[in-house]
Amino acid sequence: MTSTLACGRTARHPEFAGVPWDEAVDPGERSITSVQRGMWAPERLLGDLERLALHAPTRAEFFDEAAVRLKRGVPFDGACWHTLDPGSDLITQHRLQDIPDRFPILANNEYAVDDVNKFEQLAHAERKAATLTDATAGHPERSPRFRDLLTPAGLGPELRSAFVADGATWGALILVRRVGQPEFEQRDVELLSNASALLARAVRRGLIAEGCEAETPLPDAPGVVELDAHGGLLRASSSAEPLLAELSGATVEDGLRSSSIHAIANATRATIAITSHVGTTTLPRSVVKTPAGTWLVLHGGLLGAPRSGDVAVFIQRAHPTLVAPLLLKAYGLTPREQDVTQLILRGATTIQAAERLTISPHTIGDHLKSIFDKTDARTRGELSAKLFFGEHLPRIQERVPLGDDASFIDAPRPRGRDTDRLSLRDASDPNSPQANHS
Repeated sequence: MTSTLACGRTARHPEFAGVPWDEAVDPGERSITSVQRGMWAPERLLGDLERLALHAPTRAEFFDEAAVRLKRGVPFDGACWHTLDPGSDLITQHRLQDIPDRFPILANNEYAVDDVNKFEQLAHAERKAATLTDATAGHPERSPRFRDLLTPAGLGPELRSAFVADGATWGALILVRRVGQPEFEQRDVELLSNASALLARAVRRGLIAEGCEAETPLPDAPGVVELDAHGGLLRASSSAEPLLAELSGATVEDGLRSSSIHAIANATRATIAITSHVGTTTLPRSVVKTPAGTWLVLHGGLLGAPRSGDVAVFIQRAHPTLVAPLLLKAYGLTPREQDVTQLILRGATTIQAAERLTISPHTIGDHLKSIFDKTDARTRGELSAKLFFGEHLPRIQERVPLGDDASFIDAPRPRGRDTDRLSLRDASDPNSPQANHS
């Protein structure tokens, strides 16, 4: 069987792409029942995935190798791995394994159609995974996704999961089986739900590892892509063409077909459809990492009458402060540490940051010590370079593993969890000891 898994191991594709259905699957080659012997126990499989997450240098390589391991516990015929922007919960990239690329249909279903097991729903559920059969009470044909996406591709059972860590959604996974194969079992659901946090950490570690190859982007004019109600291209500005090619890591045409473009477009249509006053609506925005390691920001926009379904997607290079929320989360900074870092990188002094956050300068200093520990930076300038300008990190080059907080395991640890808890509290508690220092 020819598959993207084999290609991923030999050619190490950094891009997120798929292969045509007729090239990816030999329908007579295997069945679910043929691979059920020798299945791994959930505990063994989760441990193996955790070890892989510590060492896989990129998301693409992790997804490919993780699929090989998952099949030892959950047989499936095809998969689609997604990276999500935790700031907007929008899909930014996807990697296909043995299934056809029909992302415009998937994106329309995810953001514009009433259906079950949306990634956002799974991310906020107690169990982070669910089957289509369970969600439809045994009637998957009631699902628009089953009718419009799965059935035309010859697919039947579907199992979805969201990757959530520390309250942020970093990715998602769809596993499918061909028509006629057994449904996914509850033990399969439990396995993916239990793997949610480790898979989320793997995605954010991959973002850090890939960042070591990024180059400082050059200023460019923003581009605009205009799409009709069905996702077809109406027109694109000349300034959009190099950005689309950069977005895909290949050609302008590949950029137009990219998951991030259609995710923004469909989310924009959905937002407009439920809002009566478009002028006061905040339309979707997403920060996307390109195969080259640079960052782009995509904004949704309205074209013509709201009911037409025609939308625009604006593309621009990301200013460092726009990339900040994603990268700060990837380094495992707490919400308060992210606030402090954003202010410091915008040029605020310790006193100014303390006044803005209504905490003491002493507490700002404690936060900075923790921030420097987690990012392995020694100065504010070095922190800016490491977070936003793609400076090579020696530990990443040496593939030093990262811990659960996304900081390097051999780096000095923060002064203590109690410090973080106190610092978070004293922002709102005027009677705390730290607050009295201001």
